[in-house]
Order: sequence, then structure tokens, then C-alpha cells
Amino acid sequence: MKVVDVQAKVNMDLCKGCKTCEMVCPTYAIKVQREKGQIRVDRDASRCVGCWNCEQRCPEHAIEMVPCKPFRLETDVSQFDYEEIEKLCKKARFHPKQVVCYCSASRAEELAAAILAGANSPDAVVLATGIGAGCGIECNQPILRFLEAAGLTYERPKSSYQWYGRTTTVWEVSRDVQEKYPVFRFEDDRELFDRIVKAPVRR
Repeated sequence: MKVVDVQAKVNMDLCKGCKTCEMVCPTYAIKVQREKGQIRVDRDASRCVGCWNCEQRCPEHAIEMVPCKPFRLETDVSQFDYEEIEKLCKKARFHPKQVVCYCSASRAEELAAAILAGANSPDAVVLATGIGAGCGIECNQPILRFLEAAGLTYERPKSSYQWYGRTTTVWEVSRDVQEKYPVFRFEDDRELFDRIVKAPVRR
């Protein structure tokens, strides 16, 4: 769960219309358009999750984060059969209690619940849970792995740097690579992660 208490505000006197903010937004909350030589920035407050990505990456320092009426991004895990949550977590190779987003301290069970509730794209997961509404680094891969485990596909907008694709997991490293780089002990890692995924859940 994440409490959003700030949102982005654009200073149009400084904005040069480079679209960096649009490309780094995890929920596609901001759109930059040029019309007849004029720059227009449309911001959807219902989708802005206060992640600071746009503010931190704007080359013109045209964005500031301003206070907003606080609201929560969360999905109630208890509304689902926990066996279904466990099943999806194991398919994505996560333990339900495993932290998948350090910024919001959210666990795999909430990510699974969000997908079971209908979140069918990365931005929908962010809006449903707050997972991905912080640094947007560590949690991108868990989100993509869960969507894949649920059999969901998505098409990344060309105007976005976000959700560029899933990286290889320890379970997918080829035998050739394992043999070429034995120092990395892939088998040991896989056995350890398998034990974590299969560990009993304490509710």
C-alpha cells in the first residue's frame, strides 16, 4: 500500500516540450503535445501516483511535486481465496509474503490480488497497489513476471521508457551459460529460491 500525498505540477514557462516526463511516467499520467508551435501538457490527476520520476528527470526543472489530498493505492488481499493467491505467486516464482516493492513495502500477495481483481497491465498494477510508484526499478520485473504468469500480455507504448521487458531469471539460465560461468553457482541459487518459493505461508 502506498499513500500518495504529492503530485506533479508543470511550470509551462520552463517547459520545452521534450516529453521526458511522458516517457518516464509509470502510469501514463502525463501527455505532452505540440500544436501550432505551442506546447500543451495534459496531466491526469487520477493517474498521477507521486513517484517523482518526472520531477527528477526533467532537464528544464519545469516540474515540482506539490501536496495533494492524500489517497491510498492498495488492493485488499482478504477478498480473494488465498489458495488462488498462492497459486499465482508460485507460478511467478515468488513466495506470497516476499517483498516485491521496497518503496511501498508491498508483498507478492498484494500484487497477485491486484491481478486477480482485474489489473491486466503494468500501469494498472501500479494504480491498484502502489507497487512501482516509487523508484520504479526493483519492482518492474516482479510486475512483469506476475502478468506473464497470469497469461496476460501488453504492448508498451512507443512513447514510453517504462516496462521495456522482462529479464532472465535464475530458472531460465541456459545450461551452456551455467557451464561457461560456473563461478556464479546458478544451481545453488535456483535451489535456494525454490526453497523460498515453496516455504509454508504464515498467515
